[in-house]
Amino acid sequence: MASVSAAHMIMFIGSLVLASAVAGTVIMEVGQVSDSIETRGTSVADEIETEIAIISDASRSDAIVDDDDVQTLTVLVKNIGNAELEADSSTVDILVDSSYVSSADVTVERVDVDSTVWEPGGVVAIEIADQNVDGDTAVTVIASGNEDTIRFYWDAEDGADD
Repeated sequence: MASVSAAHMIMFIGSLVLASAVAGTVIMEVGQVSDSIETRGTSVADEIETEIAIISDASRSDAIVDDDDVQTLTVLVKNIGNAELEADSSTVDILVDSSYVSSADVTVERVDVDSTVWEPGGVVAIEIADQNVDGDTAVTVIASGNEDTIRFYWDAEDGADD
């Protein structure tokens, strides 16, 4: 009878050791998932608080395209979200007719106040250098995961819109 109790005791201790090992692993995994959810939630909250709108007039393409020797596009963009952004070319991505424009060819400057912080309600002028546009053109501005697109027509031969 003592041998049965000893066998039960060994099985009981073994099951406790196994249960604690499983519980420790589960607790670590739950902690990692919790951290991931918190990080992703913060990222999504920042993205939700950020919103931009291109306020340039698409019907006035002569105000968007500077047709000197090298065409420069200028679009006005307003921060209509609740988060502050940096008014810097490294914080925005630009696509012209679905082609990525290097930040070296992009200048971002506040036009409503003298500041490098793009506050909610603030407007920046984004200049995109060395562009050869002709016909229907789309310019997309992306900031903190939010984007807006303006589509306009530019006749390169006439140097004006029709």
